[in-house]
Amino acid sequence: MNYKIIYNKEKLKQFIDWLPNLLPNEQYYVALLARKKYNPETGLKADKAQLKRFTSTKERLLQKIKQLELPLGVYESGNMEVSQDNLAIYITPNPRDLHKASLFLMKEISEKLIRNDNAIHPHSLALNLIQTTTSRKIFFDLDIDFKTGNHQQAIEKFKSDISNCINSDCLTFIKTNGGLHCLINLPNIAKEYQKIWHQKISQLTCNEYEVTMNGDNVLPVVGGIQGIDFSPYFLD
Repeated sequence: MNYKIIYNKEKLKQFIDWLPNLLPNEQYYVALLARKKYNPETGLKADKAQLKRFTSTKERLLQKIKQLELPLGVYESGNMEVSQDNLAIYITPNPRDLHKASLFLMKEISEKLIRNDNAIHPHSLALNLIQTTTSRKIFFDLDIDFKTGNHQQAIEKFKSDISNCINSDCLTFIKTNGGLHCLINLPNIAKEYQKIWHQKISQLTCNEYEVTMNGDNVLPVVGGIQGIDFSPYFLD
């Protein structure tokens, strides 16, 4: 048996279609993590353990995620086999700039060589720089954690509240394991909200949910695995 990374292939295809088309200098950054919180009983020591990471174009993304579905027991963290229950896959919805990251990589390696630092890991260093080098900031990510077991109530409350802060047609909602992500399409923010949306949303708080202003960050992959028998999905 193999690990299951693609939970719903059709929803994953829908998600890939939704992602912005890339320019020649851009790719997406993807990471497969083991998360202790999804099943603490498996014995993972760290809350987040990075198992695999890579960059990809839209065209190759589905196949590259499929290639992560290795035989059970292959993934390890702290000399322990990683359980299927702890897996979650993430992506940067904002494209990463390979050209700028390459320039930063040249600078980093040159400085290490000048210092006679022999502990150079170019592959790891390159991926670190790609992860943090954004090309176009198309989306601003809001991470909404629910304070109530009634998720539908919290979702409806948040949707109602945010509609007073920004135009709804620039919002995409993704239900995640235990919460919600709201992606704000920055170029589509209406003129009347452009100077006020950030402050107004940052002040949203209530008994049903809590908002974290992630900005440019990784996002659970729609159609991919996120914990025990759960896969993120788009909300209408």
